[in-house]
Amino acid sequence: AFPENVGFPIGEGQRWMVMQMHYYNPNMVKDVMDSSGVRLYLTKDLRPIDGAIMHFVVGTQTGQHPPLPGGKKDIAMETLYAEPDCTKQWTEPLTVMDVAHHSHFKGTHQEIIVERDGKNLGPMRKEFRFDYNHQTGLEPVSALHTLYPGDRLAATCHFDTSDVPEGEEVQIGEESNKEMCYPTFSYYPKQKLTGFMYYPPEVISPWYIRDLEWCSSPSDDESLGSLCAEKLWMDVTDFYNQTFMYFEYDGESFDYPSMCNGEGAEFAESRKVLPICPEECSKTQSCSDEELRLHTQGVCAYSCGMFGLSVYPDTSRTEAYNTASVLCPNAFFNAPTLAEPDACQVKGVLPQTIELVDPDANVGVKDSSWNSFAALLLLGVYYAGIM
Repeated sequence: AFPENVGFPIGEGQRWMVMQMHYYNPNMVKDVMDSSGVRLYLTKDLRPIDGAIMHFVVGTQTGQHPPLPGGKKDIAMETLYAEPDCTKQWTEPLTVMDVAHHSHFKGTHQEIIVERDGKNLGPMRKEFRFDYNHQTGLEPVSALHTLYPGDRLAATCHFDTSDVPEGEEVQIGEESNKEMCYPTFSYYPKQKLTGFMYYPPEVISPWYIRDLEWCSSPSDDESLGSLCAEKLWMDVTDFYNQTFMYFEYDGESFDYPSMCNGEGAEFAESRKVLPICPEECSKTQSCSDEELRLHTQGVCAYSCGMFGLSVYPDTSRTEAYNTASVLCPNAFFNAPTLAEPDACQVKGVLPQTIELVDPDANVGVKDSSWNSFAALLLLGVYYAGIM
């Protein structure tokens, strides 16, 4: 139950609420009935604090995450990181009400680890084994009822694919025979940032540049410098291939000067969708050759730099970032190394002297009533035939 001063806002300009049910019946068994449902309590007497759910979309749809290889007793999806610069968007500390984990049949364990000021505070929820048939939100551990702007969060899901032959794969997707990694937590007060999402950088980068190798390669045209600038200059539609495919563009390819200086609706629309031309001169389609060549280098610096790469002739950074949290301001970065959690500190010693003799004889014990209990327990195990 929520605190008496917290509620989830319903409506806010939206006309519909949809409850989506998923059923898994691959053998098409007939006459299977379901009584699942939800009971909503609505009021016009609004509670003073809005609550919400923070989503960690690690892997929920096909193409978002690489498939899981078969034949693995323990395989994890890539960790989704919410970096400190991202959680600093929270306007105030969050009070966590519950933490929920969601995977499918092969899920075994999930965790959202919190790191604060370089210290690993551990997972938000204690979970020894995930069970697909018993999913519910649980209270966070006592030390993590409150999250703060600037905390680093790291969400990871583990799976057991040992029943899938090696060489085969488990796809990612909504169907129950596919897999998913989707932890969440409910909290208050509600924030504009609704969650975090992982996508492999190599899946996103073609929207900005078709081939990241162009960043570090030289151009045959010295005035352009890099192969990136050359490719943009020669063919905009090929450079932004993914973008033009998304908009179902089926026209002729065109070069960068034509895009920036070209007349007609097609070029005007391209300049609107892709604001990559010099702003002032492109308004009147009067950009000089020198202006355009210089501007291609700036476009490449932006596109390559987003993924951690320098642009030729600068070869100081030739390895692209290896992870992403695409809803954050700095969406691409190298995965951080989390601090090790504090080791358990021994604060005392319990008496442990136990003497086991012939099982038909009495048990000798020393020091405390605890030893007596432990010895009797061991004796019971012995007679049960387990030892």
